[in-house]
Amino acid sequence: MVYNVYDGGTEEEKPKNGCFVTKTAGILIFVVVVLILIGAVLMAYYIPQSSCDDGETEDGVPMPDATVTEEPSIEFDGLLPDTLVPYHYRVKLKPYLDEELDGEDWKKLDGETSIYISCIKNTNEIKVHHRLMTISTYEVRDEDGNEIAVTSTEIDNMYAWFIMYTSEDLLAGRNYSLHFVYQGTVDQADIRGFYYSSYMENDIETPFVATHFEPTRARDAFPSFDEPHLKATFDTILVHRTAGVSYERIALSNMENIKNVTDGDWNEAHFATSVKMSTYLNCYVIGEFVCKENSNRTRYQFRVWSRPSTINSTQYSLDIGMDTLTYFEHLFGVDYNLAKMDMVALTAFSPGAMENWGLILYRETRMLYPWEDYKTPATKKGVALIVGHEILHQWCGNYVTMIWWDHIWLNEGFASYFQHDSADYVEPQYHFFDQFFLEDETYSAMQVDQDGSSRPMITPVGFYEEIRSLFDRISYEKGAAIIMMMKSFLGEDVMMEGIRNYIKDNLFSNVHTDDLWQALSEVSPYNMKQIMDTWTLQMGYPVVNVNRVDDVVTADQEHFLVAPYDEVEDDEYTNKGYKWYVPLTYTHQGEKEYINPGMVWMNQDSATIEFTNIDEEHWYLVNINHTAYIRVNYDAENWEKLIKQLNESFEVFPIRSRSALISDAFILGEAQQLDNVIAVRLMEYLYKEDQYLPWDTCISGQYYTLYSLWRTTTYGRWEKYLRYLLSPSYDDLGWDFEYTYSEGNEVEYYRQLTTVRAACFYNHVECAGNATSLYHQWMASPDDDNPIEPNMRHSAYCTSIRLGSHEEWQFAFERQKDDEDEGGRLRSAMACSRDPWVLVGYMETSLDENSGLSPLTTIGYVRDNSGLGFNLAWDFTLDNFNDLHALYETSAYGLVFSFAVKMNTQEDLDSLMSFGSTHYDMPGEAAVGFYEAIKMVKNNINWTDRNAEDIENFLFEVTSRIP
Repeated sequence: MVYNVYDGGTEEEKPKNGCFVTKTAGILIFVVVVLILIGAVLMAYYIPQSSCDDGETEDGVPMPDATVTEEPSIEFDGLLPDTLVPYHYRVKLKPYLDEELDGEDWKKLDGETSIYISCIKNTNEIKVHHRLMTISTYEVRDEDGNEIAVTSTEIDNMYAWFIMYTSEDLLAGRNYSLHFVYQGTVDQADIRGFYYSSYMENDIETPFVATHFEPTRARDAFPSFDEPHLKATFDTILVHRTAGVSYERIALSNMENIKNVTDGDWNEAHFATSVKMSTYLNCYVIGEFVCKENSNRTRYQFRVWSRPSTINSTQYSLDIGMDTLTYFEHLFGVDYNLAKMDMVALTAFSPGAMENWGLILYRETRMLYPWEDYKTPATKKGVALIVGHEILHQWCGNYVTMIWWDHIWLNEGFASYFQHDSADYVEPQYHFFDQFFLEDETYSAMQVDQDGSSRPMITPVGFYEEIRSLFDRISYEKGAAIIMMMKSFLGEDVMMEGIRNYIKDNLFSNVHTDDLWQALSEVSPYNMKQIMDTWTLQMGYPVVNVNRVDDVVTADQEHFLVAPYDEVEDDEYTNKGYKWYVPLTYTHQGEKEYINPGMVWMNQDSATIEFTNIDEEHWYLVNINHTAYIRVNYDAENWEKLIKQLNESFEVFPIRSRSALISDAFILGEAQQLDNVIAVRLMEYLYKEDQYLPWDTCISGQYYTLYSLWRTTTYGRWEKYLRYLLSPSYDDLGWDFEYTYSEGNEVEYYRQLTTVRAACFYNHVECAGNATSLYHQWMASPDDDNPIEPNMRHSAYCTSIRLGSHEEWQFAFERQKDDEDEGGRLRSAMACSRDPWVLVGYMETSLDENSGLSPLTTIGYVRDNSGLGFNLAWDFTLDNFNDLHALYETSAYGLVFSFAVKMNTQEDLDSLMSFGSTHYDMPGEAAVGFYEAIKMVKNNINWTDRNAEDIENFLFEVTSRIP
């Protein structure tokens, strides 16, 4: 039974071609068909045609584009030469999925590929990428079909090239074809390339194959010019069994299936010629999947696929997928241009999702909602964001593709920004930009970008692992953050006009970052390259120090490093002197202008703000709503005024600005650029705070302070202070999640999670009682459904074990052995015990190779869950270092040095130094880690010397007032 949300009822439906199709009245079907035909005509008129429409030869091979592909401007010897460019492929693949039926061929891949190329410069050398395959037949023919002899071949494993040398030169201006027959494999342990996997359905192991080609793994499936700027069109044939399978086996690719040819037990699925695209966007899926289909919110066939038992959890992705696709069409003014969109949920998929054109693949947990018992607002939020992210890529990434991987932020930064935009559209009650963007994007990026070992957004790369390293928070989150910053000074209308032009001008093409700056410069008064190069070509970000004298504020900037001892590792990168063009927005108490605040530019230098209508006692505020990617440090007098305002009436400041004050104060305190007691005092207003983002920012930001106090006599007062601040929120929300599960309360759910987790951690009596009660319910009926809210389980386990007896610990120990879903949470929570003998015994048990526990992980759990555990884990590590070294070799040194983050006493430093003296012959890599750890501990000691007394005095004063 499938609930049809559009018809308003439940109706019996049967799969048609593997899909559950929503029933509609005949007249509606007629209208939809007419609209699709009209849309197709309009699309053909208004949308630039791919190269497959430029004309065809007699045998149906598309002719090449007249334009010559631009080469990436990087220094990497592994780039293909600029002598040949592909314009069309014909790829036929036959993977063997069935162990019993295929015998020795199981997991092998038979392939046949033709590549149609244009010669740009005379050459007798042809290089194509190939990997994990044996080429048995290769041919070169001219455009008249005449074969050109290949005199020799060569394999270059460093660059994954198959090289052919021809008896005569291929001539510039002429077209040629290459033909390969080969055998490869789908047995990919890393679940990348063209890979095999399986899932259990009705106790039957069901195989499937799927692809993940990004960045350079298309060469695993077919010989290719596997670089993103070498775009072409593709004809694809997938061959799969039709006999001997338990359910109807289907084949999917980027384009629609246009023909099936059955020969005995095998079916050839033929797909329409693709649009012009990069090799890494090709995609194939073969398996026993079913789908739901609908098109009443788009002009295209839209289907969502999964294994049969989870198909009812695809409805949400189908609904928001259609809405999101239509939303982006309107936003960018460019139609989607393919005839269909498929989204597939896979039990095994290496990334969270992949944006292949017309065939988006997801890990099951990222696409299905509800996912088993995880029907939470958090699960729903995650699905809304990732669906928006991947559909956005159809424009930024697929239509318009970076010319080389060093510009990958143009794909991922845009997707990370606009996923919030589309999610705000489909789920407006989450308030994505107001409540989640700073934590999810800006603060997340800053956390990795404040170290000397960070990297510029545009970083030279060549080899596979170098390229993969760019799929990080700098490309994704920092990319999104600087787009937000651009919107703050360009204005949304101007920015979107420039982005629309950027997309329309580069359809089916490749771009450098400078192409974006050019498009934005043409619609704005700014030289965007001059401004934005300072953000993309050097690592890090600035702290802006502002000081007021009368009505004038002076703003200075410097490269922010969270560790005062840190050194910038930029020998391999360019930089701009670590000065930035900063759009600094501002307001003050007499204006309170947050929508159109004043702005002054810091042009790689200082700047001056001259206020009007400001009194001596007024506060001022800069970087309104934290739109600029910077930290702000105020003069001491203004910090005091801001704290006073927060305590008197915090609503004066917008949510994002309240969050920014908390975040900046904590991180500047950690960096010893501000007395940390400022952050601790600023927290006091949270007693009245009723919004998620400031609370989440505080709980995320307070850990350095927590770890600095938790082995001191001050910790008890810190715990009491936090309990006091959390009590109103806990009293307001409690542990009952039924209210925050309801429509419209999704943000409250996140505040509830943050509140309850922190309240239990800081031993709030009622919270701890609820956690223990629910844990005992589970202990009493372990085979029934777990009664604890899924996102609260680790907190409940930890609280119950910390406050309980050995019985609670032992239940967790036995349960973690066989519970795959909860095992990780239970193993971490077992380290929450406050009985020393239990914690030491836990670590000793992990050394037993038959325990199923990892000593490295177990010691880390004990180290990180309490001050007591930290001391016990340190002593245990030193006492058992030889055994740990025998197990982990160099990684054992890394375990020792990982304690340094939380070491802040002279005794800690002496103990670490003693370890270094004992192991003076440690390997060079470990020695580097040792000296970094020493610097870290000395820094922590300096922090304690600077801050401990002031924090202690404040906590003594404030907790003396708490009942």
